[in-house]
Amino acid sequence: MTSVPLGKQLKSVSNLFSRRIHQIPLYHEGENLTPMQRMIIVMIHERSQTQDVFQRDLEKSFSIRRSTVTGVLQLMEKRGLLVREPSAQDGRLKRLRLTETSNALFAIIQKNLQETEAVLCQGLTQQELLFFSDILAKMEQNLR
Repeated sequence: MTSVPLGKQLKSVSNLFSRRIHQIPLYHEGENLTPMQRMIIVMIHERSQTQDVFQRDLEKSFSIRRSTVTGVLQLMEKRGLLVREPSAQDGRLKRLRLTETSNALFAIIQKNLQETEAVLCQGLTQQELLFFSDILAKMEQNLR
């Protein structure tokens, strides 16, 4: 067992990851996009190729509360990064769609995230990464 609590280590790594992403400037309307905004753009871009994306998908994927996602999406919509449209299948649901601006930013964001991920995983074997991913999935499930 490690002498440093795992929760503290996970939080520290998460903070360092976010800080590193935020250090790579990506401005829209004079403001640097937050790490969460960047990850939302990537997720919507990738998933919308095969399916509609809704707010609840973000809540589940990022394990964040509805109120948090609502605030982020409202800001992104206000800044012209996405639009919410009624779903063709269920008018009560709002499908999330990226704007041309966000689609143009996607390649830059994806490249930055891949570079940061490569730094994060330096010195780790594929076997270690798979094992660690399995462990994190179990920890995540334990907390649900």
